[in-house]
Amino acid sequence: MHVILGILAVLAAVAFWLYRARQVREDAGEVMDAANDVRLAARRLLYKRKHNTQPADSVDDPRLAAAGIIVAVATMDQPISQSEISAMTSGMRQTFEIDEREALDMVSFGRWVVDQCGTNDEAVRRLSKVVAQLAGPEAEPDLIRMITEVATADGATLGEDETDAIQTVRRALGTA
Repeated sequence: MHVILGILAVLAAVAFWLYRARQVREDAGEVMDAANDVRLAARRLLYKRKHNTQPADSVDDPRLAAAGIIVAVATMDQPISQSEISAMTSGMRQTFEIDEREALDMVSFGRWVVDQCGTNDEAVRRLSKVVAQLAGPEAEPDLIRMITEVATADGATLGEDETDAIQTVRRALGTA
């Protein structure tokens, strides 16, 4: 009897180990798929990374830089919520006159480029310079409106970090 219980215990341990190995493989596949989605979104948006440069500095579309700024401000207080993503996509669709898929791709790219900068403040600083170079000060009203809409999408008011980010954008665009 003891031998049968021992064999059952070993079989249960092996089955548990196989189950956990399968779960780890599936979870790793999801992470790899997410990384691939961001890479493909950047490719769809015609982003070309230049070697030996910070990715935020090599953004050549002011809309992509604006998306990164908006994502950086949205993540200053907490991770991005679904209401903030909805506010981002609707604001981008309205302002840039694009479809839903392209707006979601821009949000994905924004998340990636902000992550490459290290901190939200650094992302806002770098990407504001890109918007200033490519779009100029006339981009300020739309950009500030989208930042404010997304930052207050959860019903919260603008915090000190968000207000500082808006001032950084205004300084870079020369409107402060």
